[in-house]
Formats: sequence, C-alpha cells, structure tokens
Amino acid sequence: MSEQTEREARTDYWQKQIEAWRASGQSQMAYCKTNDLNYSQFVYWRRKFRQAGQTVRRGRSTGFIPATCVGAKTAEVLAVVLPNGVERRGVNADNLAVAEQLLSRWS
Repeated sequence: MSEQTEREARTDYWQKQIEAWRASGQSQMAYCKTNDLNYSQFVYWRRKFRQAGQTVRRGRSTGFIPATCVGAKTAEVLAVVLPNGVERRGVNADNLAVAEQLLSRWS
C-alpha cells in the first residue's frame, strides 16, 4: 500500500469514527473508551478536520462557500446551521435564495 493510500485510509477511518461519535450521543471520552480508541488521537483528528473546514459527513468538505446577497438590507439577517454546529441566523424573504444556494451544497 502506498503512503498516499495509507494516509487516505487513515483519514477515512477517523472521519468514520468521528461521524459515529456524533451519532452516538456519547462524550468524546466515553466513545473512545467504548470503542477502544486512543483519546488523544481522536481529539487530534477532530481538530484537524475542524481546522480544515470539514465535518465528517460522507467525507465531503463543508467549509464555507462564497455567497453574495443582493437587495435591500433589513433588520433580519441570514441564518444557516451547518452540520459541524456553526450557526448563522436571520433568513427572510430577501435572502432566501442565498440560504437555498448554501443549503443545496449539502444535500
């Protein structure tokens, strides 16, 4: 197995572990104990994915994408909640098209 293939396999393994942890509802420590994982490695990989703008969702990046809102500014602003927990609030009729554009990237 090449070094690149090993790296991809290791990345895929940790993405799946973190995805399973999120679905489990357990604390990180409890999940690691239950699944016999090294807690320090788990934290390392979780941070690595977060810093890269990724969430572990079928291996796809969920980093921010550029968006432009054209129209009058209102008191309310756009709200988008990403799978990694990042939230942006204030979707209204003026910015609905932008919200739809953003959300279509994850469907």
